[in-house]
This record gives sequence, structure tokens and C-alpha cells, in this order.
Amino acid sequence: MRNFKVRIIKTAVGSMGKVPLIKELQKNGVFVIGTDMNPLSSGLYISDKKYVVPKGDDPNFLQSMINICKIEKPNLLLPNEEYETLTLSKNKNLFEEMGIILLCPDFDIVKTCFDKKKTKVYLDNIGIPTPVTFTPQNAQFPCIVKPNFGRGSGNMYLVNNEKELEFYLSKVESPIIEEYIQGEEFSVDIIADLSGEPLSVIPRVRIQTESGISTKGITKNEPTIIDFCKKITKELELKGPSCIQCIKNESGVKFIEINNRFGSGSILSVHACKSIIDNLIKIAKNEKPIKDFKFKEELTMLRYYNEIFLEKDKTIPTNDSK
Repeated sequence: MRNFKVRIIKTAVGSMGKVPLIKELQKNGVFVIGTDMNPLSSGLYISDKKYVVPKGDDPNFLQSMINICKIEKPNLLLPNEEYETLTLSKNKNLFEEMGIILLCPDFDIVKTCFDKKKTKVYLDNIGIPTPVTFTPQNAQFPCIVKPNFGRGSGNMYLVNNEKELEFYLSKVESPIIEEYIQGEEFSVDIIADLSGEPLSVIPRVRIQTESGISTKGITKNEPTIIDFCKKITKELELKGPSCIQCIKNESGVKFIEINNRFGSGSILSVHACKSIIDNLIKIAKNEKPIKDFKFKEELTMLRYYNEIFLEKDKTIPTNDSK
């Protein structure tokens, strides 16, 4: 019999990277209510309760989440997808009125982080190094074309000449052109308190990815990256979990994007620093979290697939949120 400390709703539990975090929360006494738009999302069947919800930008998504919160009465709501975070943060007061902690930055910050152009301007203004951007007229090759509002590595293309540039600019929605940087690619996992004060910062190298999901990684102590990420977190008041991406080479480090959520490989940082889960629980219980910047250095993660088998009539969870 599990002794539950708190109840947490975790949204967008569908990808391979989300299941280990659900299990880690459960191991630490959390009753996890999982939501996802896909009834065959594996994370739903690992969660203690499960709900299928509309997409984050669907007009019915907000009411669906409010209904679930009324039923489940969670201590904390942890969004984990960009459109869902935009919708929920814009309506944070509705959840506060129910006594629920919505663990994400305020709406204006979420909106800034969702927009890569705005993110770059903000980072440039506070002295954080970012990639050079080009117009179609002054592009230097090779370069990168990617969507301004994209997430992960989808629709990101390496461009080698003007003909390719013209093609990919027509293919990508709201494209931006960025310098191509070779080097070590880092994802930095951060947890911050409700004022945006960083509690833990763990850089990890993405050794191998599949469809944008980190399948092999290693933690590394990089003081310069850690200091930059502390500054970013404080300046933007990045409440809750964040995953900041950057590239380091012999010329230095440049910061690419900010995600207001746990990353697909954040379970590596969770195992490297136990305080991440402990602080999530403390925040959910309205207790004072602790700062802990120590972590296991050079901890390597090797990821593999696992299966869930569903008997007949068990594949579609009941949606009580309507």
C-alpha cells in the first residue's frame, strides 16, 4: 500500500521521456494523475488516474482541465507541453482560486519563451550569448532554417546554399535563419521555486537522440553554463521546471532555446540530483524548498524501450473531464 504525500496532475504524459518521471514521482509517494490527448499514450497507463483531454490549443482544453481538477483536487498542476502551458498560464488565477499550485512561469514569460525571436532579443538584452541570425539576403552558409514557434528538432534543416535556402524558407512556417554551430549540445535541467529562484541546475550532454528524444546522455559540470542558466532563470522568473538548450565549442557557449517544462531526457538529472523530486513535493505541500547545486557528475543514461500490454476494452480510458 502506497502512502501518498501529495497529488500531482501531470499533463502531456505521452512520450517515452515522460514515463520514467511518472515512476520516480510515484516512488516518492506522489499520486500521479496523467492527462494526454492520445488514448494510447503509455504514460496514461502508468499513472494512478488517467484522462484523455483535447489538444492544448483546443477551445475545450481549459474547461477539461478545470473539470479534472475539481474531481481530483490536486495539490499541484504540472504542465508539460507548450500549447497547454500557454493556455494554463493565461488562466492561472482559475487554478489558484481552487487552491491548486500551477507550476510554470507567468503567461508573458511563457509567451516569450515560445517565440524564438523574442527569446533571442530577451537573452541578448541581459548579456546571454545567442546564435547570429540572418535575413535571406545576408545568410552565410551553412546555416540553419527552423520554425520560430517550433519545439524540439522537428522541421529544422541544415542549409548549404541559396537554392536550398529558398526551398526550406517556403517549406517551414514562420522560418528563422540562424548560424550553424558545431559543438557539444547541452540540455540543462533546472528546477526553480515559485519566485523563479533556481534550486538545482544540471547540464547534460545529449550523446544520442531519436526523433528529438534524448536516448543517451551524460551529466557534466560546466560552471559557465550553470552560471548563465542561473541568470536566465532569475531574470525571466522561470518558476518550476525548465530545460534550456545550448551548444558549447572552443569559441564559447551559445544559448538556443528555453522550454518551460521537463525535457525528454530530464530523468537523467533527476537521478543525478535527488533534490529535484524532493523540491517538487515540497512546493506541492507549500513547504520551503532547498537549494542544492550538487549532482552526480558524469552519470551516463542509456535508454531502452519497454512494453505495456493492454487487455481488450482497456485501451481507451474513461474521460470523466467532460
